[in-house]
Amino acid sequence: MTLIDTPGLRGIGMWDAGAGIASAFPEIDELAQYCRFADCAHETEPGCAVRAAVDRGDLDARRVESHRKLRRENERIAARSDARLRHERTREIKVMSRAIRAYYRDR
Repeated sequence: MTLIDTPGLRGIGMWDAGAGIASAFPEIDELAQYCRFADCAHETEPGCAVRAAVDRGDLDARRVESHRKLRRENERIAARSDARLRHERTREIKVMSRAIRAYYRDR
């Protein structure tokens, strides 16, 4: 075991960990190839092979949730460092905010 002393360091984050996530969850990436949609988030989409494996008991739901969490974190970090992704993410948030305001205004 190795102990690393890093004064002032409060946490260790991810940096472009897409390949690492794929190698840590190979069964999810394998199943994702059989999903109906190429951009499947494995949440509510019809024809999701990953959700079907969880429902059958072939795949642990906690692993899928960990996979989603790491992907989201990796996307947030990528958006911080890439101006185009940051702009796209801001635009999506604005569209959602307008839709929510319109919903409450028109009910």
